[in-house]
Amino acid sequence: MKRPKRAKPMSLEQLEVWFDKAEPEPPCNGVSMLNGFLTGLAVGPVFLLPNDWMFHVIGEHEKRAFIGTRTQAVIDTIVDHYNLVAHQLTTPGRYAPVLMRTDEDDVFADHWADGFLGAITLNPQEWEPLLAEKQTGEPLMSLLIQSTRPELAEMISMAFPKPSPDLLRDAWRAIPFAVEQIYAHCKPMRYSPAAPANDP
Repeated sequence: MKRPKRAKPMSLEQLEVWFDKAEPEPPCNGVSMLNGFLTGLAVGPVFLLPNDWMFHVIGEHEKRAFIGTRTQAVIDTIVDHYNLVAHQLTTPGRYAPVLMRTDEDDVFADHWADGFLGAITLNPQEWEPLLAEKQTGEPLMSLLIQSTRPELAEMISMAFPKPSPDLLRDAWRAIPFAVEQIYAHCKPMRYSPAAPANDP
């Protein structure tokens, strides 16, 4: 009996189609949200393995991931994209978020920001100190202000009582710089074996 061959990873376009058609609907609603989520994982204060977070991306589909199946290809594609994001962050100026664009070239970062927030909610106690520090708090708020999650409304209103339409419309431009600031601050926490955030 032949062993099943591992399915080839998908393109991001194919992965977007999978998110659109998957039943039951996965927690992540598309590639832009996925990119925000993986970016939050890659820059944050805690290093997590795919087994720790994959369910938060594809939900119950994780149970169907057998070698050779389409679901396994989905997981491989997601892990490959995480590795790409992590690699981009090692070189300043290289990180580029995956954002939604209209045919008129309008840019929307709300799904990306929702994904980034999703990564924060996995370890909120470790992220909380970052919000209190100016070096990381301001970059974080510049990202989270673009989220659609209602639980952020009070937090954002305290930092930005009346954000102007121009601020909201162009906030996506600050994403790469803000992400790199958070990454630089958290890098020693992520890779130091003695760091409390990395205790088993």
